[in-house]
Amino acid sequence: MSQFFNQPIPWPQPQNYPPLPGREGFFPNYMPLPLLSAAVDEAQNNIKAPRPLIFSTALAAIAVAIQGLFDVRKPNGQRVPLSLMLLTIANSGERKSTVENVFLGAIRTVQKQQNLIYQAALNEWKTELHIWETKKKAILKSIHKKAIQEEPSDDEDRRFKALESAKPTKPKQFKLLYEDATSEALFRGLHQDLPTAGLISSEGGGILNGRALNDLSKQNALWSGDSITVDRVSIESYVLADARLTVSIMAQESAFQNYMEQRGEQSRGSGLWARFLVCQPLSTQGSRTIENGTWSSEHGDKFAARLSELLQLNQALMKDSGRAKGVINFSPEASERWLNVFNAIEVEIRPNGRFAEAGDHASKLADNIARVAALFHCFEGFEGDISLDTVNSAINLCAYYSDEFIKLFIPPPQEETDANDLYYYLQNAMIGCMNIPKNHILKFGRPPHLREKSRLNPALEILCQQGRASGLSG
Repeated sequence: MSQFFNQPIPWPQPQNYPPLPGREGFFPNYMPLPLLSAAVDEAQNNIKAPRPLIFSTALAAIAVAIQGLFDVRKPNGQRVPLSLMLLTIANSGERKSTVENVFLGAIRTVQKQQNLIYQAALNEWKTELHIWETKKKAILKSIHKKAIQEEPSDDEDRRFKALESAKPTKPKQFKLLYEDATSEALFRGLHQDLPTAGLISSEGGGILNGRALNDLSKQNALWSGDSITVDRVSIESYVLADARLTVSIMAQESAFQNYMEQRGEQSRGSGLWARFLVCQPLSTQGSRTIENGTWSSEHGDKFAARLSELLQLNQALMKDSGRAKGVINFSPEASERWLNVFNAIEVEIRPNGRFAEAGDHASKLADNIARVAALFHCFEGFEGDISLDTVNSAINLCAYYSDEFIKLFIPPPQEETDANDLYYYLQNAMIGCMNIPKNHILKFGRPPHLREKSRLNPALEILCQQGRASGLSG
């Protein structure tokens, strides 16, 4: 007889270290982040999209607004950017665009306003440039004429040098969001205009199948805060230093699968996906009933207002792209917690550990925790250094993303999958009774592969080892 009785045993924790959050796979609903949490709660109530999708979109907007202003100093002393890479897999109908409009709306509004100013400045620049080119042509013509006549042109030479130094400078464009850009256009914008940007798409198939993620090594370098050299045949090469880029992709499952089939090995091998905070939340379709007709925007408006404050600070980067960034530090308590989690993650890379098959991801996990904690701290306007509560919020959130990464990129062994299938089958089949004959499973078990002894027996063994079932008699 097979008796199913309690919940899974928590994942074994390394000794001497505080435990990492367990592998429950649940999104942390509560975080002591008043401004952000209230906006997410409100959006979830209004839009009824999956909460992880909503939160990831809000987090992307925050990273875009803050990454150009601050860095974080990790407790090990290393200073790193606040840029993030986020991937949310959600199929059509999950209201991805609606969520994006709520949380990125403030950035698009400011960008649109700044574009009107830019267009006026651009027209003025074109006029000034035309006048400048006319003067240059006249001076060169005079120099050419005197050169033929073998006459001195000292006056013209001085005028020409003065004119060259007074060439009108093309205005910079306040462009933070790139949605359908090639890597060339993205890097050029970071070099010529604003040195901070977000590569954003609510229909990520375009980004995944396009050329924006072609330069994998450069994308990785930007995430790390390293300088990159952009070599081009048609234009002069340049060095992109201290630029910041956040990537947020919301893609349908089919688009992501196609990408992984075509370029998955290359992108995973490059370390690109190890840097991503990924999730594939459960669909809310079929449960989005309207309880009342009220659509509140109070907390969304406060979220947008805070973003607008931060975006005003970003405008100063157009005048001084090399402006020194502020540095966010950890409090002593938060530092101790982060270091312990860092060590716990490292231990779990061991054989049979939690991250044994995901060492690339594990090596970036503590870094992402530090970045997320700093973004929370800055966006909420908390005073002083990052607190223990804030870093715990970041740890819980990134642990969820970590579990999702493993689900997406590290397929479990067949017997583990079979054990989970059996567990869910028993939950339904044993309603109203305490046991069920094994022969019953061999005849009626679902999915059908549970009716094979070669797969049922290992699955039962795993459930018994985990304490989720007992008894193997027929």
